[in-house]
Amino acid sequence: MSAGPIAGYMLVEAGGARAVAVQAAAPWLEKTLRDHGTLRDWAVPAATAVLVGGREGVRVVAAPVRGPDSATQWACRRYLRGGWAAALLGDRYLRSFGCRPMAELLASHQARARGVRTPAVVAAAWYPRGVFYRADLVTELVQGTHSLAEALFAPGAESARGEPLAAAGRLVRSLEEAAVEHADLNAGNVLVSSADPQAPAWVVDLDRCRVHGSGTQAPGLAMRRRLERSLVKLGGRRGRPLTAADWEALRDGYAGRS
Repeated sequence: MSAGPIAGYMLVEAGGARAVAVQAAAPWLEKTLRDHGTLRDWAVPAATAVLVGGREGVRVVAAPVRGPDSATQWACRRYLRGGWAAALLGDRYLRSFGCRPMAELLASHQARARGVRTPAVVAAAWYPRGVFYRADLVTELVQGTHSLAEALFAPGAESARGEPLAAAGRLVRSLEEAAVEHADLNAGNVLVSSADPQAPAWVVDLDRCRVHGSGTQAPGLAMRRRLERSLVKLGGRRGRPLTAADWEALRDGYAGRS
C-alpha cells in the first residue's frame, strides 16, 4: 500500500486488482481483494439488500470499518456499459480511455469539498485484463433516502411531490454554484429523504462529472434539461405525468425560492 492521489486515500494492489481506498479501509480492501478477487464478488454474498440503481442494482453491505462519514452501511456498484456498447462490451471498459472509478473518486472528492451533498467514496477498484478493465465502486450509504423517481412515482405519491421536487431543484442549483457538471443527471441519481421531504437532496453516480474551475458556474441549463427529460419520460411510462404545480415546485428550487 502507498499514498494515493487524494489526501486521506491509499493505493492498494492485490490479486491482480488495483484500487484506492480511504486510509482506514485500506487493510480491509487489500484482504478483501485477495480473498474474493473483486468487490462485487465480496458484496454479492454479504449484501443485506439490493437497491434499484445502475443496470444490476446496488448492493448494500454492513460497513466493516469506519468510513469518512461513519455510515453503518456501504453501497457497492459494478460499472456497466449502457446503450449499444452494453451488448458488445458488457462490464468491460477500454483502458486507453481512462479509469471510471478514479474519475468518480476525484469528482466526488472535489464536489464534497465545494459543499455538494454526495456520498463519500470508500473504495474504488479496477481489474485490468488485456486492453480492458472491469471496475467497482463502494460508497457510504445515505440512510433514509430513496431516489427522486421512487419519491414521485410510488403509489399514492402524487399528493406529496412538491417538496422532493423543490429539494431536487435546490440540489441542481448547488451543483451549478459549485461548478460541478453532472453529465447524466436524472431522477434515478438524485436521492431525497424518505422521512423529511424538506431535507436537502443528494446526488450520486459522478463518474462522468466535470468539475470546472472555481469562480465559474457549471452549465446548469443542460443539467436541468436532462433531469426534466427523465421526469417527463418516467411520468409517461407510469401514466402519472407531473402537473403544472409540480413543475413550479422544481423551478422554485432552481431559483432558491423554496
